[in-house]
Amino acid sequence: MNAFFWILRKDLGVFFSDRKGAAMVIIVPLVLGAMMGLIFDPGGGTGKLDVIVVDDDHGAAVGDLVARLGAEPSLNVLPKTEAEAREAVTGGKTGVAIRFAPGTSPKLTPAALFASGDRDGLTLWVDPSRKTEADIVTGLLTKAMMESVFSAVGDPTQQQKMFQDLRAGLGADAAARPELAKFLEDGAGFAGENDARAKDPATAGSGGMALKPPLDVKTETLVAAGPTAGFQSYAHTFAGMLMQFLLFSASGQARNLYAERDAGTLDRLRMTRASKAQILLGSAASVGVVSLMATAVVFGVGMAFFGITLRSGPLAFFVVALGQAAFVGSFAILLAGLANSSKQLDAVATLLILALCFVSGAWVPTFMLPHALQSAGPLVPTRWLLDGMAGATWRGLGLGHALECAGVLFGFAVVFSGIAVKRFRWG
Repeated sequence: MNAFFWILRKDLGVFFSDRKGAAMVIIVPLVLGAMMGLIFDPGGGTGKLDVIVVDDDHGAAVGDLVARLGAEPSLNVLPKTEAEAREAVTGGKTGVAIRFAPGTSPKLTPAALFASGDRDGLTLWVDPSRKTEADIVTGLLTKAMMESVFSAVGDPTQQQKMFQDLRAGLGADAAARPELAKFLEDGAGFAGENDARAKDPATAGSGGMALKPPLDVKTETLVAAGPTAGFQSYAHTFAGMLMQFLLFSASGQARNLYAERDAGTLDRLRMTRASKAQILLGSAASVGVVSLMATAVVFGVGMAFFGITLRSGPLAFFVVALGQAAFVGSFAILLAGLANSSKQLDAVATLLILALCFVSGAWVPTFMLPHALQSAGPLVPTRWLLDGMAGATWRGLGLGHALECAGVLFGFAVVFSGIAVKRFRWG
């Protein structure tokens, strides 16, 4: 066991002898975590998509529609002229511009929901390199149009006008379709009665037939930590970036093992009473200690300056951090056991680290991954690591969840260490 602690001290001394390199293990994930957190933070910055609107109609209906677009929290509506809009889109300054042609307002009526005919007047100018923005704007524009039209349908006066417009639209077909013509005439009469009831103080509010959704939609955000909690982008990105750079640091330790093997250091250690397992596990432990130190500093900065909170308590977070340290340390000696040379190590380490980070959701949300990769998530230790960090911070899932995730990570650490001890080539 003395050999184990000697190797631990030696490797930590080697690691901290390169002060700049040791500092980068902390600085790089901090910087990248902060940058990624700014991108995904729902409360950071405006988070709005710039959309140019050209209103050449100047009608009330188009004005209402533009106002509804401006009320969308994800859009920043910029009124401009046609020339300014074309220049902004063609120059790549704005991804989407909406133009309402003259005569558009009269077409934004409830009757247009059912009648065929001229439906022109709305044009989207799109930068071809920003099609995703166009798709988002198209969806929000359609939503705003439906809200605008249905708000008019709820007005008894507009109800009556809708039936009258539809009846007038039949034209010469009215004689050939008497049932439909009678239905529309009766509908106009019914809407007129509804309008009269709404205007009569004695009956107002008692029997109106204004159209409304059958249920109001109430949105609630469910987070285990309580109603005041929510997604904390910095907690997610700091955990992901830290994990990624700890894994790359582990690959550096594996490279050090090869260098010491080639220099004969490992042979001299084996001449003592130190076993192969002690030598490798001592090296893994040094990586684990660095992991714990880096985790403390990175999340300490996150808590001090980026609003990260340990909603499951310090103990739950420490348990997950211990699991991370065991996993990262065992990963270092696993890499040393899987490759035969430093050149092979670089290729194997890069492939494994990038794959583990991708599948775990460290780069992109897991729902954006193919279904097969989502299903494979529980088989990947890094997914358990990020889930454990999320549960200990912004999700607030408690100590039980932390113990579960840490237990899985320790299980992977045991398997990885066993493979490493068996496969590592000493000569």
